[in-house]
This record gives sequence, C-alpha cells and structure tokens, in this order.
Amino acid sequence: MIERPFQLATLPTPLHPLERLSALVGQDIWIKRDDLTGYAMGGNKVRKAEFLLADARAQGADITLTAGAVQSNHARVIASVSRRFGMECRLYLSGQPTDPPVGNLLLNRLAGAQIQCVPTSVERSAAMERDAAKLREEGRRPYVIPIGGSNAVGSMGYAAFFEELAVQLKALPAKPTVLLFPTSSGGTYAGILAGKALTRSEVELLGIRVDLDPEPERVICEVASALAERLGIPDRFTPADAPMNADYVGEGYGQPTDAGQEAMRLLWQEEGVLLDPVYTGKAMSGLLSLARQGAFSGRRVIFLHTGGAPGVFR
Repeated sequence: MIERPFQLATLPTPLHPLERLSALVGQDIWIKRDDLTGYAMGGNKVRKAEFLLADARAQGADITLTAGAVQSNHARVIASVSRRFGMECRLYLSGQPTDPPVGNLLLNRLAGAQIQCVPTSVERSAAMERDAAKLREEGRRPYVIPIGGSNAVGSMGYAAFFEELAVQLKALPAKPTVLLFPTSSGGTYAGILAGKALTRSEVELLGIRVDLDPEPERVICEVASALAERLGIPDRFTPADAPMNADYVGEGYGQPTDAGQEAMRLLWQEEGVLLDPVYTGKAMSGLLSLARQGAFSGRRVIFLHTGGAPGVFR
C-alpha cells in the first residue's frame, strides 16, 4: 500500500449507490465521494496536496507557486495547505476576478495567498516561472507546482485512491465495473491509471473531458508512466490505455453546458449531492447520456465526484 505522508484528507471517502438515479436511467450507478475529502472544502486536489507539500517540505521550500483559472480548486487547496505548513503561496490565475471576490477566489484571499491575475492561460505559466527564477536569485526556495498538481508527485494521491477503491470493491458482490470521472489537466487520470496497474484491477476507466486541450492522452500517459516508475512497476502507458469521451465539453473549459446544469439539478433534487458546473456537472451529463443509451448494461458504474462546490457560488 502507498503510504500517505500527511493525513490531511478524511479517508476513505464513501462509496455508495445512487438508488433514485439508478431507477431513473435503468442502470446500476454508484458514487465515490471525493468531494468529502474534508480539508479546505475537499475535492480531489486534497489527495494530491498531501504528496506535493510533503515533497516541498523535503526540498526545504519556503514558498509555493502554482497556477490555474481564477476559480481553480487546485489553487484553493494549495493556498490553504501551504499556510498550514508555514509557507507563503503565490497564485497565478487566468480570467477576470470578481469584485468583491467570490467562490474559490474569496477562499484564496482568506488563506492569505498572493494572487496575480492575468487575462489568459498562456500568460500565467510564464509569469510563474519568471517569479520563481527571481525568488531563487534572492535566495528563496520556491516550489513550483504545475496546473492541477498534475505531475508524478501529485498523481501519487490517485494511485493511492485506486488502492482504496479496490478494497471497497472487494466488499461488494462481484460485477463488471466502470469508473467514470471528469478529466482536464490529467493528474487524476494519470494516478488512477497507475493505481489500476499497481492493483492489477479489471475495472474499466472512462474520462469525460471538460476542456479542449490538445493531446490530453499523451500528457496523461507520460505522467502515469513516470509515476509507475516511482512505484516500481514495469507498466508504461499509451493513449489506448486512457479512453476519454469529448462529447460533453461544450464551448470549452469553464463554460457551463445546458446538459451539465440539468445534471446538477437532477443530482441535487434526487440524491442531495451537489455537483459543480466546470467538472462534475459535465461529467455527470456524460454518464447520464451514455446510461440512457444503454452503454453500461450489465455493469456497475461508479462516478468519481472530484468536488468543486465553491465554483457553484461564483
């Protein structure tokens, strides 16, 4: 079993059936509640942050730098965890900030993060790397975290997640199972892919894309292969190992879809589960559409809820 360096997340997260939703679409639908990881309003980024901040501390870092959209869940968690461990945090966020700040932007300010907003995603990474170089020249020890925490260090959290899920599945009746989840920067998918290889699981994977970045499979497989090497397993991955569906992206990242909004309404009314418009709403709209087409007949479908509730209140 992968050893967690810090106990920030409240684990294991629940795995339970969505009985009313299953009845509505005629499929066996379950949910894995990583929205309930607890720390800093939860979500999938908490699992990654445990490993990222452990690495930052091991390297003697005194400040973390990371980037994302103006309502980034990843930025919110890194800002909070950095403060918990006595480090400064700088965030480089693309998009138009609100005044007054709302959602994740408000939580970042409450955490005391230094925030630089830029108009587009192209500018944020360049600004972060310039500042990191300047900090090093000043004798500081910056720790740069990629968007979404999507590297072999952060993705370790989702290899450990898959070990956790495998234990929970052993307690259920045997049944072919599909794990479905939203995917963007790819770190969660990469960790799941490596975790599946580590456990030799037969669970099928299906990522529902929420953005239009080019070649996401290549990035996912590169990170997953680097993580497999860290884990000491021989597997190396190709795009065929990372199936994804891009039919539910809509106009692009951060742009809600009508189907995603309807999925949010349905889950809230039928199951009391809150989704978000950027990630889980779109992914659930994909699950519902595919389920109504009979795509999962005879199989258990587990929806990985990656969190994002602050994005609802923006």
